Amino acid sequence: MPEMVEIVDEKNQVVEVVERSVMRKKRLPHRASYIAVMNRQGKFLVEIRTLAKDYAPGLLDACVGGVIQSGEDPDEAASRELFEEVGIESSSAKVKYYPLGTFKIPSAPLFVWGYLYLCQGEVITIRQASEVSGIMYLTEDELFALEDNFAPDSLVAFKEILKRAKEQKLLN
Repeated sequence: MPEMVEIVDEKNQVVEVVERSVMRKKRLPHRASYIAVMNRQGKFLVEIRTLAKDYAPGLLDACVGGVIQSGEDPDEAASRELFEEVGIESSSAKVKYYPLGTFKIPSAPLFVWGYLYLCQGEVITIRQASEVSGIMYLTEDELFALEDNFAPDSLVAFKEILKRAKEQKLLN
């Protein structure tokens, strides 16, 4: 059964439901989760996307996450992606997990409604080999030094997560 995705308008209202392949081919606006993962040393988990990805193959991701499926609760989708991609359980006592709201992420020629999260803690990660070629931990400065190598939407989401987390005093 194909994965179904809700296509949304400028106000994040569902306008239709299509197969993921149609959404990618037509570059339609949709919803996605973005989770910045930070360890106790203040470094952020960065994923290396596999070459098999249908969007931005081989690029870096500043956030864990992915497309929210039709009918899926955004918080549950984010938790699912966090566990699937890197083996982190958002409900674990080893992490602090903060929802940071939504943000309209420009992603030419469309946009994505991003559901933003921050996950802090010390965990052992287990990457999903079909989606993640590798992971590394980088400081904020190291990450921004490589910004041309990131999937554009993940970098925009990461910057907004940092901004909101600092405003809420979750980060310095």
